[in-house]
Amino acid sequence: MSETLKSFLWRRIPIATVLIGVCVWGMMAIWYRSPLDETLRSMLAAAYFIVCGIGARSVLMHSKKRFTLPIAYLCIITVISWWSSIDPSDLRDWAPDVAKRSLVTIKQDEIEALNVRSFNWTGPETGEARWENRYYKASDLRTIDLFVSYWSGPAIAHTIVSFGFADGRQLAFSIEIRRERGENYHPVAGFFKQYELAVVAADETDVVKVRTNRRDEDVYRYRIDVKPENALRLFRKYADLTQQLDRVPRFYNTLTTNCTTAPFAMIRDLERTEFPFDWRVLASGYVPDYLYDRGFIERSAPFPELRAKARITQVARDAEMSPDFSAAIRANTQRSDNIPVFRFGRSG
Repeated sequence: MSETLKSFLWRRIPIATVLIGVCVWGMMAIWYRSPLDETLRSMLAAAYFIVCGIGARSVLMHSKKRFTLPIAYLCIITVISWWSSIDPSDLRDWAPDVAKRSLVTIKQDEIEALNVRSFNWTGPETGEARWENRYYKASDLRTIDLFVSYWSGPAIAHTIVSFGFADGRQLAFSIEIRRERGENYHPVAGFFKQYELAVVAADETDVVKVRTNRRDEDVYRYRIDVKPENALRLFRKYADLTQQLDRVPRFYNTLTTNCTTAPFAMIRDLERTEFPFDWRVLASGYVPDYLYDRGFIERSAPFPELRAKARITQVARDAEMSPDFSAAIRANTQRSDNIPVFRFGRSG
């Protein structure tokens, strides 16, 4: 290969690669986010892909049809402009379980939690809707538990953080998509502004029980060893996020803003040196493995043994009719030597 050809390719290949990447991204953005019907979306996405593909080819082949590249650039600019104009909304026909926004505020020692979800789930997606306002004392905050619910293989799980108070009550936070009525979740669509972000404050009887007893998910609970003042610091992060979403809605993102990466970002703000980024944060099912390797889960035994102790699936199912579900799933795992302990805020 001549030096002239090598120089030509080194200059052209990066441009063509970017064009191809933008081509694929734009095609998927049109497909997942365009308000057009399926046929028109397909035609528009295909047309965009073809035009950008021809533009990339003209860069590599140094085509004399110089008009093809400006047309490709014009298409790209148009799609990016359209994409930038799409804003999240608070005004949609929401699915019942995210119809209301939880809002948590802290004023001195008083915690006010509005729209706490406490559904009586009768099926995987059906139940008796119930939203309540709850009041707590910040000085009564005592514990944090991490629930990891597996619903599609070992790498994919939903995480829930639950805060316990001195009177035995639990307030769980679940970061979810805010689906419209009849809308189904698709992980790829979550990259393309398809869903808004929701922070659901809920009873464990709702947000944990629906997963173990209605959706047949496999759930694990890890006790977090934390000083009350550090528990309150993390609680404030969740409260702040509910207030931010109350003011300005945001989009959910499958990669950057989901049930695991959002809490991880909160904790990183509090303990940055203790929580370096790790690929397992993106594969949420492996978050407990990450915490174990980092020394935040007690290491008195191999992780598989500790993980077995954390499994509450059958205990939760056995507690179907229990008047106090939260107490029932902790009945045999109250002591820290009975379940894995995650040590947050060790530096005080």
